[in-house]
Amino acid sequence: MRPWVAVVLAVLLLAAGSAWGVQKGEQAPTFSLSSTDGEVVSLADLSGSVVVVSFWATWGKQCQEELKQLQTLSQGSAGKGLVVLGINEREDRATAEGFAQRNELEYRVLLDDGSVARAYGVNGLPDLWVIGRNGVVRSRLTGYGPGSPKEIETAVAAALAGTPLPEERTAAAAGETGPPLPLPLRAYAHLQLGAAHVNIGDAFIKAGYRDAGHFKEAVRELRSGVALDPKNVELHIWLGVALERDQDKAGAIREYQAALTLDSANVYAQDALRRLGVPPPAAEEQ
Repeated sequence: MRPWVAVVLAVLLLAAGSAWGVQKGEQAPTFSLSSTDGEVVSLADLSGSVVVVSFWATWGKQCQEELKQLQTLSQGSAGKGLVVLGINEREDRATAEGFAQRNELEYRVLLDDGSVARAYGVNGLPDLWVIGRNGVVRSRLTGYGPGSPKEIETAVAAALAGTPLPEERTAAAAGETGPPLPLPLRAYAHLQLGAAHVNIGDAFIKAGYRDAGHFKEAVRELRSGVALDPKNVELHIWLGVALERDQDKAGAIREYQAALTLDSANVYAQDALRRLGVPPPAAEEQ
Protein backbone atom coordinates (compact mmCIF):
# COMPACT_ATOMS: atom_id res chain seq x y z
CA MET A 1 0.00 0.00 0.00
CA ARG A 2 1.33 3.47 -0.86
CA PRO A 3 2.45 5.49 2.19
CA TRP A 4 0.03 8.33 1.50
CA VAL A 5 -2.88 5.88 1.40
CA ALA A 6 -1.88 4.50 4.79
CA VAL A 7 -1.73 8.01 6.23
CA VAL A 8 -5.15 8.90 4.84
CA LEU A 9 -6.69 5.71 6.21
CA ALA A 10 -5.12 6.30 9.63
CA VAL A 11 -6.54 9.84 9.76
CA LEU A 12 -9.95 8.65 8.65
CA LEU A 13 -9.99 5.90 11.26
CA LEU A 14 -8.99 8.30 14.02
CA ALA A 15 -11.72 10.71 13.01
CA ALA A 16 -14.30 7.95 12.82
CA GLY A 17 -13.41 6.70 16.27
CA SER A 18 -13.31 10.02 18.08
CA ALA A 19 -15.34 12.77 16.42
CA TRP A 20 -18.03 10.40 15.24
CA GLY A 21 -18.33 8.28 18.35
CA VAL A 22 -21.42 8.57 20.52
CA GLN A 23 -21.25 11.36 23.08
CA LYS A 24 -22.43 11.65 26.69
CA GLY A 25 -26.12 12.52 26.76
CA GLU A 26 -26.82 10.69 23.48
CA GLN A 27 -28.65 7.42 22.99
CA ALA A 28 -26.24 4.51 23.24
CA PRO A 29 -25.92 2.51 19.99
CA THR A 30 -27.79 -0.74 20.38
CA PHE A 31 -26.08 -4.08 19.79
CA SER A 32 -26.64 -7.82 19.95
CA LEU A 33 -23.58 -9.96 20.67
CA SER A 34 -22.90 -13.57 21.57
CA SER A 35 -21.52 -14.31 25.01
CA THR A 36 -18.80 -16.84 25.76
CA ASP A 37 -21.51 -19.35 26.75
CA GLY A 38 -23.40 -18.91 23.46
CA GLU A 39 -26.17 -16.64 24.72
CA VAL A 40 -27.13 -13.65 22.55
CA VAL A 41 -27.28 -10.48 24.64
CA SER A 42 -29.04 -7.40 23.28
CA LEU A 43 -28.71 -3.95 24.81
CA ALA A 44 -32.33 -3.23 23.88
CA ASP A 45 -33.47 -6.07 26.16
CA LEU A 46 -31.78 -4.39 29.14
CA SER A 47 -33.96 -1.27 29.07
CA GLY A 48 -34.76 -0.16 32.60
CA SER A 49 -31.39 -1.28 33.96
CA VAL A 50 -28.19 0.68 34.41
CA VAL A 51 -25.70 -0.98 32.06
CA VAL A 52 -21.93 -0.78 32.47
CA VAL A 53 -20.09 -1.76 29.29
CA SER A 54 -16.34 -2.33 29.34
CA PHE A 55 -14.49 -2.86 26.05
CA TRP A 56 -11.38 -4.94 26.79
CA ALA A 57 -8.82 -7.49 25.62
CA THR A 58 -6.79 -10.07 27.55
CA TRP A 59 -3.45 -8.50 26.63
CA GLY A 60 -4.20 -5.25 28.47
CA LYS A 61 -3.04 -5.05 32.11
CA GLN A 62 -5.35 -2.08 32.70
CA CYS A 63 -8.23 -4.12 31.26
CA GLN A 64 -7.61 -6.86 33.80
CA GLU A 65 -7.64 -4.39 36.69
CA GLU A 66 -10.86 -2.78 35.51
CA LEU A 67 -12.65 -6.08 34.94
CA LYS A 68 -11.77 -7.26 38.45
CA GLN A 69 -13.18 -4.06 39.93
CA LEU A 70 -16.37 -4.52 37.89
CA GLN A 71 -16.72 -8.01 39.37
CA THR A 72 -16.68 -6.52 42.88
CA LEU A 73 -19.02 -3.72 41.81
CA SER A 74 -21.45 -6.18 40.23
CA GLN A 75 -21.58 -8.31 43.38
CA GLY A 76 -22.07 -5.27 45.60
CA SER A 77 -24.93 -3.91 43.47
CA ALA A 78 -26.98 -7.10 43.23
CA GLY A 79 -30.68 -6.32 43.19
CA LYS A 80 -30.18 -2.62 42.40
CA GLY A 81 -30.78 -2.90 38.64
CA LEU A 82 -27.13 -2.93 37.52
CA VAL A 83 -25.97 -5.04 34.58
CA VAL A 84 -22.24 -5.36 33.79
CA LEU A 85 -21.10 -6.46 30.33
CA GLY A 86 -17.49 -7.09 29.36
CA ILE A 87 -17.12 -6.80 25.58
CA ASN A 88 -13.98 -8.58 24.42
CA GLU A 89 -12.38 -7.06 21.32
CA ARG A 90 -11.32 -9.26 18.41
CA GLU A 91 -10.23 -12.32 20.40
CA ASP A 92 -11.59 -15.83 20.02
CA ARG A 93 -14.13 -17.40 22.35
CA ALA A 94 -11.64 -19.73 24.06
CA THR A 95 -9.24 -16.88 24.90
CA ALA A 96 -11.96 -14.65 26.35
CA GLU A 97 -13.66 -17.50 28.20
CA GLY A 98 -10.38 -18.74 29.68
CA PHE A 99 -9.60 -15.26 31.02
CA ALA A 100 -13.09 -14.90 32.52
CA GLN A 101 -12.79 -18.27 34.27
CA ARG A 102 -9.30 -17.61 35.65
CA ASN A 103 -10.45 -14.29 37.08
CA GLU A 104 -13.79 -15.67 38.27
CA LEU A 105 -15.83 -13.10 36.37
CA GLU A 106 -19.50 -13.80 36.97
CA TYR A 107 -20.98 -11.17 34.65
CA ARG A 108 -21.49 -11.83 30.95
CA VAL A 109 -18.52 -11.60 28.60
CA LEU A 110 -19.47 -10.79 25.01
CA LEU A 111 -17.49 -11.23 21.79
CA ASP A 112 -17.10 -8.30 19.37
CA ASP A 113 -15.42 -8.36 15.95
CA GLY A 114 -14.81 -4.63 16.26
CA SER A 115 -18.10 -3.37 14.83
CA VAL A 116 -19.66 -2.42 18.18
CA ALA A 117 -16.45 -0.74 19.32
CA ARG A 118 -16.45 1.33 16.12
CA ALA A 119 -20.07 2.33 16.67
CA TYR A 120 -19.10 3.66 20.10
CA GLY A 121 -15.92 5.35 18.84
CA VAL A 122 -13.54 3.24 20.92
CA ASN A 123 -9.91 4.20 20.31
CA GLY A 124 -8.13 2.41 23.16
CA LEU A 125 -8.68 -0.25 25.80
CA PRO A 126 -10.10 -0.42 28.35
CA ASP A 127 -12.99 1.88 27.49
CA LEU A 128 -15.89 1.90 29.98
CA TRP A 129 -19.37 3.29 29.38
CA VAL A 130 -22.17 3.82 31.89
CA ILE A 131 -25.60 3.73 30.23
CA GLY A 132 -28.65 4.95 32.13
CA ARG A 133 -31.98 3.20 32.51
CA ASN A 134 -33.31 5.20 29.55
CA GLY A 135 -30.52 4.02 27.25
CA VAL A 136 -28.63 7.33 27.32
CA VAL A 137 -24.86 7.42 27.76
CA ARG A 138 -24.09 8.97 31.16
CA SER A 139 -20.33 8.51 31.50
CA ARG A 140 -17.30 7.36 29.56
CA LEU A 141 -14.01 6.44 31.24
CA THR A 142 -11.11 5.55 28.96
CA GLY A 143 -8.07 3.83 30.43
CA TYR A 144 -7.63 2.72 34.03
CA GLY A 145 -5.40 4.45 36.56
CA PRO A 146 -5.15 5.19 40.28
CA GLY A 147 -8.23 7.40 40.26
CA SER A 148 -10.37 5.10 38.11
CA PRO A 149 -11.95 2.96 40.88
CA LYS A 150 -13.46 6.02 42.56
CA GLU A 151 -14.57 7.53 39.23
CA ILE A 152 -16.32 4.30 38.23
CA GLU A 153 -18.03 3.93 41.61
CA THR A 154 -19.23 7.54 41.50
CA ALA A 155 -20.53 7.27 37.92
CA VAL A 156 -22.38 4.02 38.61
CA ALA A 157 -23.87 5.31 41.88
CA ALA A 158 -25.18 8.43 40.12
CA ALA A 159 -26.73 6.32 37.37
CA LEU A 160 -28.41 3.97 39.84
CA ALA A 161 -29.76 6.94 41.77
CA GLY A 162 -31.05 8.56 38.58
CA THR A 163 -29.12 11.78 39.21
CA PRO A 164 -29.69 14.07 36.19
CA LEU A 165 -26.70 14.76 33.97
CA PRO A 166 -25.30 18.32 34.12
CA GLU A 167 -26.72 18.98 30.64
CA GLU A 168 -30.15 17.81 31.78
CA ARG A 169 -30.06 20.03 34.86
CA THR A 170 -29.06 23.05 32.77
CA ALA A 171 -31.87 22.43 30.29
CA ALA A 172 -34.42 21.99 33.07
CA ALA A 173 -33.32 25.21 34.75
CA ALA A 174 -33.73 27.07 31.47
CA GLY A 175 -37.18 25.58 30.92
CA GLU A 176 -36.08 23.71 27.81
CA THR A 177 -38.19 20.70 26.98
CA GLY A 178 -37.39 20.11 23.30
CA PRO A 179 -34.28 18.73 21.55
CA PRO A 180 -31.09 20.78 21.90
CA LEU A 181 -30.93 21.37 18.14
CA PRO A 182 -33.64 21.92 15.50
CA LEU A 183 -34.70 18.71 13.76
CA PRO A 184 -33.48 19.81 10.29
CA LEU A 185 -30.01 20.51 11.69
CA ARG A 186 -29.91 17.15 13.47
CA ALA A 187 -31.01 15.43 10.25
CA TYR A 188 -28.30 17.30 8.34
CA ALA A 189 -25.70 16.09 10.85
CA HIS A 190 -26.79 12.48 10.32
CA LEU A 191 -26.54 13.04 6.55
CA GLN A 192 -22.98 14.31 6.81
CA LEU A 193 -21.91 11.53 9.17
CA GLY A 194 -23.53 8.87 7.01
CA ALA A 195 -21.88 10.20 3.85
CA ALA A 196 -18.51 10.31 5.63
CA HIS A 197 -18.85 6.65 6.66
CA VAL A 198 -19.65 5.69 3.05
CA ASN A 199 -16.53 7.51 1.87
CA ILE A 200 -14.36 5.82 4.51
CA GLY A 201 -15.71 2.42 3.49
CA ASP A 202 -14.94 3.23 -0.15
CA ALA A 203 -11.42 4.32 0.82
CA PHE A 204 -10.78 0.97 2.50
CA ILE A 205 -11.93 -0.94 -0.54
CA LYS A 206 -9.86 1.18 -2.94
CA ALA A 207 -6.81 0.57 -0.77
CA GLY A 208 -7.35 -3.17 -1.02
CA TYR A 209 -9.07 -3.74 2.32
CA ARG A 210 -12.58 -4.66 3.35
CA ASP A 211 -14.91 -1.83 4.26
CA ALA A 212 -14.29 -2.35 8.01
CA GLY A 213 -17.96 -2.01 8.87
CA HIS A 214 -18.37 1.64 7.93
CA PHE A 215 -21.19 0.95 5.50
CA LYS A 216 -23.31 -0.45 8.34
CA GLU A 217 -22.54 2.63 10.39
CA ALA A 218 -23.50 4.78 7.41
CA VAL A 219 -26.85 3.00 7.18
CA ARG A 220 -27.47 3.59 10.89
CA GLU A 221 -26.69 7.31 10.67
CA LEU A 222 -28.74 7.86 7.53
CA ARG A 223 -31.75 5.97 8.85
CA SER A 224 -31.66 8.20 11.91
CA GLY A 225 -31.66 11.20 9.59
CA VAL A 226 -34.59 9.89 7.55
CA ALA A 227 -36.56 9.31 10.75
CA LEU A 228 -36.06 12.98 11.62
CA ASP A 229 -36.67 14.34 8.10
CA PRO A 230 -38.56 11.76 5.98
CA LYS A 231 -39.08 14.21 3.09
CA ASN A 232 -35.38 14.87 2.59
CA VAL A 233 -34.53 13.54 -0.87
CA GLU A 234 -30.77 13.67 -0.29
CA LEU A 235 -31.06 11.52 2.83
CA HIS A 236 -32.97 8.86 0.91
CA ILE A 237 -30.39 8.94 -1.90
CA TRP A 238 -27.44 8.55 0.45
CA LEU A 239 -29.23 5.81 2.39
CA GLY A 240 -29.77 4.00 -0.91
CA VAL A 241 -26.04 4.31 -1.66
CA ALA A 242 -25.09 3.00 1.80
CA LEU A 243 -27.49 0.05 1.48
CA GLU A 244 -26.03 -0.78 -1.94
CA ARG A 245 -22.54 -0.81 -0.46
CA ASP A 246 -23.81 -3.03 2.35
CA GLN A 247 -25.20 -5.51 -0.21
CA ASP A 248 -28.86 -4.76 0.60
CA LYS A 249 -30.23 -4.38 -2.92
CA ALA A 250 -33.90 -4.48 -1.91
CA GLY A 251 -33.38 -1.81 0.71
CA ALA A 252 -31.49 0.39 -1.74
CA ILE A 253 -34.29 0.09 -4.29
CA ARG A 254 -36.86 1.17 -1.70
CA GLU A 255 -34.84 4.28 -0.83
CA TYR A 256 -34.32 5.30 -4.46
CA GLN A 257 -38.02 4.82 -5.11
CA ALA A 258 -38.79 6.92 -2.03
CA ALA A 259 -36.54 9.65 -3.42
CA LEU A 260 -38.41 9.58 -6.72
CA THR A 261 -41.72 9.81 -4.92
CA LEU A 262 -40.50 13.08 -3.43
CA ASP A 263 -38.68 14.29 -6.56
CA SER A 264 -39.84 12.52 -9.72
CA ALA A 265 -37.12 14.20 -11.80
CA ASN A 266 -34.19 13.09 -9.67
CA VAL A 267 -31.69 11.78 -12.20
CA TYR A 268 -29.46 9.98 -9.70
CA ALA A 269 -32.35 7.93 -8.33
CA GLN A 270 -33.53 7.10 -11.86
CA ASP A 271 -30.05 5.95 -12.92
CA ALA A 272 -29.56 3.96 -9.72
CA LEU A 273 -32.80 2.05 -10.24
CA ARG A 274 -31.87 1.26 -13.84
CA ARG A 275 -28.46 0.04 -12.66
CA LEU A 276 -30.20 -2.25 -10.17
CA GLY A 277 -32.49 -3.61 -12.88
CA VAL A 278 -35.64 -1.80 -11.77
CA PRO A 279 -37.08 0.65 -14.33
CA PRO A 280 -38.15 3.99 -12.83
CA PRO A 281 -41.89 4.79 -12.89
CA ALA A 282 -43.28 4.96 -16.39
CA ALA A 283 -43.75 8.71 -16.17
CA GLU A 284 -39.99 9.13 -15.86
CA GLU A 285 -39.41 7.34 -19.15
CA GLN A 286 -41.56 9.72 -21.17
